[in-house]
Amino acid sequence: MQEQNSGAGQQIPEIILDIIKARGITEQDREEFFSLRPKLAYDPFQLANMREGAELLLRAVDEGRRIVIYGDYDVDGITSTSLMMKVIGTLTDNVTYYIPSRLDEGYGLHKESIDRIAEDGGELIVTVDCGSVSHDETAYAHSLGIQTLVTDHHNVSDTRAEGLVINPKLPEDNYPFKGLAGVGVAYKLALAVSRLREIPKPVMAEILELVTIGTIADIMPMLDENRTIVKCGLRSIHLGCRNKGLRRLIDKSGLDYHTLRSSDISYGIAPKINASGRLGDASIGVRLFLAETEEELDECCRILIDANQERRRLQDDAYNRGVEMVDEELKKGDFITVEINDSHEGVLGIVAGKLREKINRPVVVISRNKDIYKGTGRSIPAVDLFSMLDKYRSEFISFGGHSAACGFTISADKADALRENLNADIARMLKQDENLFDTDYGFDAEVDTSDVTLDLAEAVTLLEPCGKDNEVPVFAIRDVEVSGWRFLRNENKMAKFMISSGNGPGVECLLFHDAGDVYDSISSDGRADILGTAEINTWRDDRRVQIIARHVLKAGTIR
Repeated sequence: MQEQNSGAGQQIPEIILDIIKARGITEQDREEFFSLRPKLAYDPFQLANMREGAELLLRAVDEGRRIVIYGDYDVDGITSTSLMMKVIGTLTDNVTYYIPSRLDEGYGLHKESIDRIAEDGGELIVTVDCGSVSHDETAYAHSLGIQTLVTDHHNVSDTRAEGLVINPKLPEDNYPFKGLAGVGVAYKLALAVSRLREIPKPVMAEILELVTIGTIADIMPMLDENRTIVKCGLRSIHLGCRNKGLRRLIDKSGLDYHTLRSSDISYGIAPKINASGRLGDASIGVRLFLAETEEELDECCRILIDANQERRRLQDDAYNRGVEMVDEELKKGDFITVEINDSHEGVLGIVAGKLREKINRPVVVISRNKDIYKGTGRSIPAVDLFSMLDKYRSEFISFGGHSAACGFTISADKADALRENLNADIARMLKQDENLFDTDYGFDAEVDTSDVTLDLAEAVTLLEPCGKDNEVPVFAIRDVEVSGWRFLRNENKMAKFMISSGNGPGVECLLFHDAGDVYDSISSDGRADILGTAEINTWRDDRRVQIIARHVLKAGTIR
């Protein structure tokens, strides 16, 4: 049954309408949601302190003051920094940037960094993607005669930076949408500046591409104004990609900028930009986005791609070492702490996340440096990691995070006691809820293999751009016959096979993880439950539907 036209005139199957309805998209919101040219956007001056901030920035420009953009070392911070450099650079040459080292300095503002900025003649620090709670650091900057303008999107505590702070999560802020990335807030500042001073239109169009990359990479809600930003940014990329560095990185990644999707950015572009910050110098990403010469474009791409390959090597090595420890740790309890020394700390958060996915338990990876342990943790939805560790805040040298992830440092002589306490805590939680570690095999709709058609896969694309809170729909296909199983490369991690419910010719299915283990678990009767996404596989002029499997389970597992 087909019920409604999309913005492109395409009929929308009822199954897709049911999915977006379940996600809270009302009938009144549908036209904007599906529109190819969305219009949902808000006046930047609705953000608290925006007018004062834009005027402060322009005064610094007019007075010839040295402006320093202070960013974070992840993709959000790198794109934010590049965006502000592009915009302010059209008004003054007296602007530079500073990104702290993940390894030597850590996240946010630091007094030592401010000292370096002061020595370099910095007179106004504009933070992007950080700084909201940096009270002592901004006060220190002010004591040196350096003004500050903080732009950020992280949660705000009782401790707040001195001076002007632009952040939609400020308690007094009435901005209609709270889900902007750090680069989204920086973009709003750029828009405000463009209202007060003429900025070349090609620059404003180009920076929209950077906002798109940062918003997707930082896993922001793909709804509301973010959806408008990303749709418009992707359209700009598809029409030619104005930013030379981004276009070159897309090409070097084996992707086509004409058809780039949000998932291509998440898995093909963002990890390369992140890699330089994880392993060394995050400023390489900024250099790439600001580069003009062929030599610098190629050099920056080479460094990022090489860094990402090294990151993957280090990550795989650390993960394999962690896997070997998991069974022994499970004997001690269900809060898993693995010690991985002599590995690059920039990959340990990723490793903790992969281990968490494998065993469905909260995982903390610790590494020792003399008498100090540095830890990074990732949790499952049912366990609030921040609350668990916050009980022991007094034991940590430093600690921070949220419900799903955390980081800390602790004296080595306190590490064993912490491990025992956390295992005891998780045991009490399991006693209160015996289903604590049950896997939630969530899906959007149940289909038969005969329903998995090219029309369905094309209809799924109407939900693009997909991301947080608007994920690619996951379909459940129960009790299918599995045939033609063929392992692909990577030591039996990947496989291709056919699935059929007995109606029609069946559907090709791809599995990109743990294929050897999956084959062993279903090989006895050759039947399985499948959870996966419907995608279009294009080869030359041939287009066909395929299922990308998230889970391949014994038949009857999905209830």
